[in-house]
Amino acid sequence: MTTFFSDWYYLSIRNIRQIWRPLLALIPSLFIPIFFFVVNSQSLSAMEKAPGFPPGISYKDFVAPVAIFTAIFFSAGNAGIELAQDITSGYLKKLLVMPINRLAIVMGKLTEVAVQAVFQGGLVLVLLLAVGVRVSTGILGVIAMFGMLVLFAMAWSCIGMIAALRTQNARLVQSMFVLVFPFLYLTTSQAPKNLLPPTFRAIATYNPVTYIVDGTRAIVLYNWDNPAIWQGFLVAIVLFVVMVTLVVTSFKSTLK
Repeated sequence: MTTFFSDWYYLSIRNIRQIWRPLLALIPSLFIPIFFFVVNSQSLSAMEKAPGFPPGISYKDFVAPVAIFTAIFFSAGNAGIELAQDITSGYLKKLLVMPINRLAIVMGKLTEVAVQAVFQGGLVLVLLLAVGVRVSTGILGVIAMFGMLVLFAMAWSCIGMIAALRTQNARLVQSMFVLVFPFLYLTTSQAPKNLLPPTFRAIATYNPVTYIVDGTRAIVLYNWDNPAIWQGFLVAIVLFVVMVTLVVTSFKSTLK
């Protein structure tokens, strides 16, 4: 067990250093959430007057949690690409011939995702607070929100890692970034579920990202007794356990 944590620690340090190389690569994942927040909060502000929209809530506050979610969502994209690069460079093969637990390798990558998620989400949160957005559940709510979102980001990053292990092709893994947008916009990110057309409402109901978006929004706008909070945590935890298990299984089946 001590060896596992030691391996996890040193692999995490190596992976975290890659976040800042180059630092300019972080700009798109910070710019896009802020850009869409500014555009949507202004262009769709009339929606707050629609029947069925949550009373007493401005559209700016309604989409603010989505900006934080998106910033953290985008942090999950690099793990699979970097893993594919480690495979093609031979670095991963060197790790595998050593007595290093496969789970420690996976957790080292996921720690990088978690650090980047907190960094990007924190910056966006500061900007939102500067324009008047408030978290109704206070500092504990901020901690809970980041816990939920980081768990989800790590789970989502596992998709890219599985693709890297299966295909061993960084370009193919990078192209999977387009999956972010259908999963994000086929949710309640832009409108409450009751205002969505029936088809989109049905898709949003079965889209796990919806529950993370709703959970984040409930933490920011409502109180702890809102059921969307525990539902969001439940989905994030289940996804994390399932996806990490699939990554470890992919190690065993593709890199024997």
